[in-house]
Amino acid sequence: MSFAVTEYCDVSERARALGINEPTGLALLPRNFVDANGASDLLHESSVQTVRSLFRQNRINETRIEKDGQKIPTIQENEFSLILPTLFVGGLILTGNPHLLSIALNVISNYATDFFKGITGRKKVELDVIVQNKNGKGSKKIHYEGGPEGLKEITEIAGKVFRDEKHD
Repeated sequence: MSFAVTEYCDVSERARALGINEPTGLALLPRNFVDANGASDLLHESSVQTVRSLFRQNRINETRIEKDGQKIPTIQENEFSLILPTLFVGGLILTGNPHLLSIALNVISNYATDFFKGITGRKKVELDVIVQNKNGKGSKKIHYEGGPEGLKEITEIAGKVFRDEKHD
């Protein structure tokens, strides 16, 4: 399992440039959020609808970046791994309700575990979590690749990234 933390764009500024809703709290970002030329070029991971459904079932509020009537198409990869949608975590979540991220990651981890039930061999999950900087300007990306069991470690890493502490 591996974690990598890198700089990421200012999500609010990028959303305004794309003409979509600015995310607050938790939001699912499209795969090509940083690189898309416009809203019509955005692509969600194929797992986005399942994650949204699980969030609703567990009463986890998500900020939709799509404006009313706007749809972002999904992309399907033909490899045997689970590529999850990018999860945006606004600074207010980490200061006001940090347990919400833990709950959301537990829901995603349980989904990933169920996804691989009965499958032998290597089980690869990919997830990017975008953590808004404490000052609300800019953000950092935590990229995770590994088995479903490692997803729960992201909560601690996200807290350290938000507090601008050293992370392993």
